[in-house]
Amino acid sequence: MDPWKHRSEGMKCKTCMWFSPKENKQGIVNLGRCRRHAPSMNGYPVVFVNDWCGDHKLNENTYIDQEATVSVKFP
Repeated sequence: MDPWKHRSEGMKCKTCMWFSPKENKQGIVNLGRCRRHAPSMNGYPVVFVNDWCGDHKLNENTYIDQEATVSVKFP
């Protein structure tokens, strides 16, 4: 049994405070830049929204926005 099975969803780049999203022409965010460490000669690393790393730090504003978009139906 994997104790991290459901926890990893909230620890992806899309919820990290270091993630800088980049929109495409249609306004969809599929990738961005990780600004956790200083840029290299190639700039900041390009990451996908579903990537993850050990430096993840939850961006509370992003997390709150995602929670607000979840619809709940009451009986």
